[in-house]
Amino acid sequence: MAQCGIGYMNDAALRWLTAGALIALSAQLAPCQMCRVGAEATAPVMASSAEQMPAYEVATIKPWDGKGFATPLRFYIQGAFGISPNIKGSIIGPDWIDNTRYVIQGKPPDSIRDAMQTMKTAERMRENSLMQQSLLAERFHLKAHFETREMPVYELVLTKGGSKLKENPDPTKRQFAVGSSMIRGGAVPIHAVTEILECSADVGGREVIDKTGLTGSYDISLKWTPLQTAATPGGVSGSAPSAEVEGPSLFTALEEQLGLKLIPAKAAVTVLVIDHIEPPSEN
Repeated sequence: MAQCGIGYMNDAALRWLTAGALIALSAQLAPCQMCRVGAEATAPVMASSAEQMPAYEVATIKPWDGKGFATPLRFYIQGAFGISPNIKGSIIGPDWIDNTRYVIQGKPPDSIRDAMQTMKTAERMRENSLMQQSLLAERFHLKAHFETREMPVYELVLTKGGSKLKENPDPTKRQFAVGSSMIRGGAVPIHAVTEILECSADVGGREVIDKTGLTGSYDISLKWTPLQTAATPGGVSGSAPSAEVEGPSLFTALEEQLGLKLIPAKAAVTVLVIDHIEPPSEN
């Protein structure tokens, strides 16, 4: 397994972390969990039945040889359909996609590549997602559909005392750093905070829904003591720190340091259900 490390982002557009849009943060985020932080909130992507899907001109798929970096197939599928990898249970499919890693590379036709240069970020991301979906359909014979299911979530709300965040509207100051028990950033939108919170093992793989009403960008500094036991998917968060461990839990730190609070709730969540998938065909 690839070694996990701490991920950092310093980018005026708060682009997705790493070229592959995913990053393995520290082991405290669940074993080498992938974490996505987007420049803006994204919606699930699936082409309509009448839409002609763009496709890569050339694509190669190789089983991971244990060298370098490769993500499990599940994360590639989630990226292709705009499903956050931060949330456990966001994709329903066979177990082997969790454990099987591939090195997947695709080259778009020159016409699509040139057209993408003039697209807005959201349009470019959608075009790339559709090419990934084409590859999955052709090489993995993937068939899937979206469903809405009620699942345990956390709502992020303001405490009674209100937010302690300092607003910073200057996009040139936008930066972000993430560790296993810290978040630090400048001019950060709240949706980016919810995505990082979803990565924490303390949240147990639940979706975090922003109910703060905060619409600006803020300077953030948050530090906590991780819970000792990660939660099971969709379950309650881990056990409390031992008496020897100093420092507040994530839930307490949010309230004391940022004036924010995580409240357990249930909500309708979009999940991707895999109807059929096979190991890839030959290159």
